[in-house]
Amino acid sequence: MARPRKPDVCVLGGGLWGVVLAQRLASKGARVRLWEFAPALARALRLTRRHEHIPGFRLDRSVRVGHDLGAAASGAELLVFVLPSRAMAATARALRACAPPKRGARAINASKGLEPRTLATMSAVLERELPALRGRVWTLTGPSFAREVARGVPTSLLLGGPAGAPARELAALFDGGPLSVAPWPDRVGAELGGSLKNVIAVGAGVLDGLGAGANTKAALLVRGLDEMGRLIRASGGRAETIYGLAGLGDLIATGTSAESRNRAYGELLGRGVPPKRAQARIPTIVEGVEAAYGARALCRRRGVKAPLIEAIYAATRGAPARRVLTALGFR
Repeated sequence: MARPRKPDVCVLGGGLWGVVLAQRLASKGARVRLWEFAPALARALRLTRRHEHIPGFRLDRSVRVGHDLGAAASGAELLVFVLPSRAMAATARALRACAPPKRGARAINASKGLEPRTLATMSAVLERELPALRGRVWTLTGPSFAREVARGVPTSLLLGGPAGAPARELAALFDGGPLSVAPWPDRVGAELGGSLKNVIAVGAGVLDGLGAGANTKAALLVRGLDEMGRLIRASGGRAETIYGLAGLGDLIATGTSAESRNRAYGELLGRGVPPKRAQARIPTIVEGVEAAYGARALCRRRGVKAPLIEAIYAATRGAPARRVLTALGFR
């Protein structure tokens, strides 16, 4: 019996989640090329096979690491985008110019956020900038701290997008052992859940910085989930997505764990650290800052009242952090 052919994959983004996903795909037998925008980081990954923020991690030698976008992505059957949300559109445009996706190629978005100008989800941005991928983009999301996945901590994720055999095939590329990945038909809800929970996690951190207890944080998570849910439904997402891994599950993990950069950033705000200084003290990107802007704008566009999201947005722009408590009804 012939062995299954190894898929040719390009992972775009050499941050924590990017290198962990590249390693996961390589361990499942894929031929993986990893592209990193920053030349110094690409060189360090290529030479050391390590990531400075993931203790004990080592990238397999089979993963080809480089800074040349065209060389990394040319001919790839699967493109996995693991980029900061603000870099997604520009990277996709650069890709279209130097190595447009081959016929039949598929893409997975593993980034969380909304495009500031249009409030489009990252998958929608990819389909707009790379027309060859329309109808062939999925989103990988759920409670998934990169360092935990790297250590082999059991983790369940969803692959949101068009249902059918392609979705099952893509999920199977990642699924197995401690990582469980299942197809999910609601891409809109899954993506918005992944973005909005970062905002609420900032609010949870604010409470930690203010010295509030578990009772208060429970109230915030419940209120936050309600605001997330109303916005997801108003945007066309499904109710069941809100209470699954991409909504409630991701919110619990990101709003309560010491691993969460968004929660840690919020804690600094709650302690009185100005927003820019707080961001500077977090070693990697805090997606909740831009997500707060997008969430607030999307609420206004959809006519959804969300006082907690408004208060968290204001805190990220320098307003008193205690407004988060006020939004919860406490004086």
